[in-house]
Amino acid sequence: MAVCLQYQSVYVKREATRVSGKVQLLGAVVLLVLLGVKVWAKLEATDLGYSLARERQKTVALDMERRELELQRSVLLRPDNLSKAARDKVGLAEHSLQQTLRVTY
Repeated sequence: MAVCLQYQSVYVKREATRVSGKVQLLGAVVLLVLLGVKVWAKLEATDLGYSLARERQKTVALDMERRELELQRSVLLRPDNLSKAARDKVGLAEHSLQQTLRVTY
């Protein structure tokens, strides 16, 4: 009889600690929602990383283009190139001393 009483007390304690099905279902749903949010955040972070890499590539390409254009501009604005272009395209020539007029203020 002592064995039966002990078994009964264990069984009663087990019944008292048992979680209902609704609570288990609610816990599973909460867990799935949290895991879904975690996966969504990871996907967003990955997508943001790819976007950042694309923007960095664009920045590098634009910087290289800017440097190339600055080099072309510096070559075109050299005095020897400007004087050659003035002679060839516009027909300008060096002025003589007779053409020079001194203005005093």
